[in-house]
Amino acid sequence: MKKLLIISLLLANILSVCSCSDNNTSSDKFTETTTAAETTAETTTKEKKVYDYVHGEDGYYNIADEISDFKMETQKGGTCWIYAGVAGMGTAYAKKYGSYPSIDQLELLDITYINEKNEGFFPKESFDPKELGGWQWMLTETLTNGFGDYVIDSSVILDVKDREAIKKAVKNRGGVAIGVNDTDEKYKGWFGQYYTLNYSKKEFDHDITIIGYDDHFPKDYFKEPASEDGAWICYNSSLGSAGFFYVSYCAPLEYGISHSVTDKYGDILSYDAGNEEDKYIKTGEWTNTANVFHKSGKLAAVGTYNDFDEQNIKIQVYSADFKDILYTQDAVLDYHGFHTIELDEPVDVTDFAVVISYEKGAPVEGEDIDYDWVDYKTVSESGQSFVSIDGNWKDTTDSDIKKALNITFEPNNCCIKALFAK
Repeated sequence: MKKLLIISLLLANILSVCSCSDNNTSSDKFTETTTAAETTAETTTKEKKVYDYVHGEDGYYNIADEISDFKMETQKGGTCWIYAGVAGMGTAYAKKYGSYPSIDQLELLDITYINEKNEGFFPKESFDPKELGGWQWMLTETLTNGFGDYVIDSSVILDVKDREAIKKAVKNRGGVAIGVNDTDEKYKGWFGQYYTLNYSKKEFDHDITIIGYDDHFPKDYFKEPASEDGAWICYNSSLGSAGFFYVSYCAPLEYGISHSVTDKYGDILSYDAGNEEDKYIKTGEWTNTANVFHKSGKLAAVGTYNDFDEQNIKIQVYSADFKDILYTQDAVLDYHGFHTIELDEPVDVTDFAVVISYEKGAPVEGEDIDYDWVDYKTVSESGQSFVSIDGNWKDTTDSDIKKALNITFEPNNCCIKALFAK
């Protein structure tokens, strides 16, 4: 996923913002000059290109038209990934609950990169977190453990080539965070007071948020020629309140992720740092994994990842010694990404195990990963996570776990979260 914007790209982004400011001050930026030869071949005339397109209702949607308090805020440093993700979370929350949530982007930066923890993402020395960059899945892996009153309850990984799926997600769920090629000014044009963008090179360096679409946006409004009409209407945090950003349907996207958040749950128990690189294990026709937790209260929901397009699961709540079954519920994980499955009935628990049986494969946090500028670190302890092998529960920290599972990596903790009622 995205690893972006250290020093040179940051400077390019700053120049982009400055260019936006300059362009907004001159109406000459909205014109094209053409030369017409007269009989003497000495006289030229200049014509202004007329941007007179007005969208209709057909094939058009913009979240900002229905959410009046949607805010197009300006990013601080290289934090486009957080601002793009928060815009998706905020619009999704507003669609679901009717009000816009208060989420501090820089607080999420601290939560993601703060070093007072034992696992997760850790910036390398000499890197300023505010200038470091990041990617959307990093937000999912961090914020599904909760932040303030909120928690990410779903993150849908979309096929960026499936235009209709993205449109459906924007209209039904909320904004979709995407990665684009934004630094090179030669790909940028103007439509009235708004930027337009089209490109063919897959050189991604910036995250923005799709908040709408227009199937009939004219293809000749793009500086880089587009082969068809249509554009994504986007919020770009490097421009802030300067206006919408129209990205051609023809431009390739790095990824598309639709986050949603809720404030309906209380404490969240979890052992995993995430599901980096879609690591999963499989033991047979069904794979049974479990996390054992110790807390009294009402278990209201269970969270987990799905590394496939779709798979069936069975959720069971047991006593911590796996002897007494307290609850059973079937569910379908119908998209690739993170899911929260609300229980049909809250379960009173104290010392308990959440067991999930996966039809295709069970997600695990995997091993430490050394990226160029950030480390993904995992920590697991005995008595936390288990996998059923030949009918017996085996601790994932056992020294022979790789051999037992016939895998080449340490699985560490199972990706199962327990969400309590408030």
